[in-house]
Amino acid sequence: MGCLYLFRSMNKKFTVFAIIVLTIVTWAFAHPYHVPGDCMEPAVKDGSHVFVNHVSPYIRKYQIGDIIAFNYDGKAWVSRIVGLETDVVQITEGNVIVNGATCQNDGILRSWLNWMYGTYAVDKPFQVPLDHVFVLSDNLSAQHDDSRVFGPISKNSIIGLVW
Repeated sequence: MGCLYLFRSMNKKFTVFAIIVLTIVTWAFAHPYHVPGDCMEPAVKDGSHVFVNHVSPYIRKYQIGDIIAFNYDGKAWVSRIVGLETDVVQITEGNVIVNGATCQNDGILRSWLNWMYGTYAVDKPFQVPLDHVFVLSDNLSAQHDDSRVFGPISKNSIIGLVW
C-alpha cells in the first residue's frame, strides 16, 4: 500500500511540475492567440487557436512567407509577409510581384478576387521602407485590411511569428 501511495504522490507532483514548466515556457516564448475571421484562410482557419512566438525574431530575421501577428490601431492582426524592407511590391492583374518576380508559385493558396482593395502597391510599385514589412492576407476574396490599406508594418509593431 505504501508503494501505491508514493507512486500517486509522485505522479501528482510530476503533473504539477509539468504544468508549471509548460506555463513558464508558454509565457516566456509564445503566447496563445485566437484568430477571428477568415483573413488567413486556408492557412489559418476562422476561429483557430495559434501560438505567437515572440522570441524567434531575435534568433533569425523575418522572411517572406512568414505569418506574423502585429499590433495596428490598438488591435492584434495576423497576416503573411510578402515584402521585406527595400523590396519593391506591386499587385497587378491579380498577381503579387516582388522585385520584378511574380509570387504565384510560392505554394500559398490565395483567393485573389478582390486584389484591388486598398491603395498601397495596387497597380503601381511600392518600395517597402527600412525597418518595415509588407503584409497581405491570404484570403483576398473579401476586403481584409492589410498593407494594401494601411501600408507597410513597422518591425517594432510585430508581436511575433505565428505557429
